[in-house]
Amino acid sequence: MTTHWTYTAMADAESRLRKLGQFKSSPNHPSKRSSEHRQPEPMFLYEAGKADRFRGGMVQDDHLPFMARGVEILHMIPTPFPAVWHTINDDGAHLDLATVEDWAILTTAFAAEWMDLEGFFDATPQRAASAMDKREVDDKSEL
Repeated sequence: MTTHWTYTAMADAESRLRKLGQFKSSPNHPSKRSSEHRQPEPMFLYEAGKADRFRGGMVQDDHLPFMARGVEILHMIPTPFPAVWHTINDDGAHLDLATVEDWAILTTAFAAEWMDLEGFFDATPQRAASAMDKREVDDKSEL
């Protein structure tokens, strides 16, 4: 219950990003659209209104030691569980890269909003690229 506001905020960000057509895993993404008719958007975070329906059950997973030490948890896990979940086949080969990229976009957008970073980033990619061109570049090959 104490972190449901976070889930709700992320669900709101997801909804806005989906309306803007930003998710590659969406059936409405230009790379997947088969017709001009929009398909229903499959939401990652579809339980935003669940706050009044918590039943007290939880998934037994690697977040439990943190909870036992008082760390608030935002536990997002797919249901139903993938067939490879917690098996020898639970590896990167079984990930959908478009979905992974979408989660990265969603998490970044949520973190930026939560940290109130609006206005700290240049919205024009060309200006950001030209600023990079003006920087001194050293010979290091690593960060």
